[in-house]
Parts: sequence; C-alpha cells; structure tokens
Amino acid sequence: MKYSDLKDEISAIAEIANGVPEAFREQCFAFLLQHLLDSESKQSSQRKEIPEDRKEQDDEISIPTPSQIKVFMQKTEITRVDLARVVMYEDGEVHFVQEPKTGKIARGQIEWALLLALKNGIATNAISVDPEDVRSICQEKGFYDKANFIKNFKTPKNAALFQGQMDAQGGPQKLSTDGQKELAKLIKELATPSS
Repeated sequence: MKYSDLKDEISAIAEIANGVPEAFREQCFAFLLQHLLDSESKQSSQRKEIPEDRKEQDDEISIPTPSQIKVFMQKTEITRVDLARVVMYEDGEVHFVQEPKTGKIARGQIEWALLLALKNGIATNAISVDPEDVRSICQEKGFYDKANFIKNFKTPKNAALFQGQMDAQGGPQKLSTDGQKELAKLIKELATPSS
C-alpha cells in the first residue's frame, strides 16, 4: 500500500475510533489498525503467490530453454506456458502446435521465418533462420510467392527483423532485437485462445 493510501486509512480509523466512548477509543483504534495491517499483509502475500504459481507452471513444461532462448524470454516476458501453446518438444524435435493464421502471403512468410527462428533457438541455441528453410515451409503451407519471396524480406520494415540480409540460398540470419520483439508478439498472438 502506498504511504498516502495508508495515511488516509489511518485517518479514517482514527475518525471511527473517536466516535466510540472514550474508554474504548484506544482499543478500537488498535483493533482497526491491526485489521488493516493484516488485510494488507494478506493481499501482499497473494500478489507474491501469483508469480510463484506461474513459475511452478513454467517448471512443469518440458520445452528446453537453452541460453539464447532464456535471454529472449527474459527480454520479452515470454513464459514457458506461452511457448507450450505454440510449440511442443517430443523425441528431441520441436513441433508447431499453432501456425500462422494470417490470410496475407507476405505476412505469412515473415511469421514462418520468425517461428523457424524460434524452433532453431530451442533446438540449436541460435535464434536464426535459413531463407531456404523458410521458402520450403512457405511452399508447403501455401504462403509462397515465387516472384516476391526474397523481395518481401528486403523491404525496410521486414529487413529490420534480421541482423543480416535474407538472400536466396544465403546463410542463416539471426533475429535482430526488432525481430525478437516481433517474434514475442507473434507468440503472444498464437498463444492466446481465440474466443
């Protein structure tokens, strides 16, 4: 409780205590003050239990979190629960539980690139993506635009998501800070149950 709120509460308690017979004022004040402090203490411990419950839930999920994924999760406030709603880890492999739902081909290509970077981060501790892996999955999932595939990754907005340039047959590119933020946003969107 903030000091100003506490001060207001104590003033209210003093006012109540002043309304009782003089012989009982001190006891009344002490009783009401103790009740206020007990209820504040209880609320405070409940606020602490919430993150602990969340941590216990996180610990029960069996998705590996190598160092790069841990750093990503801390920077973006993504939890293991969020990850478990998007990917699963079974027999040493990462599988997608949720996939991009966008109807736009260009956006779908970016979302798959981000998700593949997440998969690589979990599997190899490098949050990076190979353009040819993105091409393959986009072809498989219906998000491939042959004429504009690489051009899509070179627009300023999309290029900012990667540390290097995404080129056809080029090497893997790590996600930039912007790319990690965009990945976190995508994970949150996919992890939120649609109503």
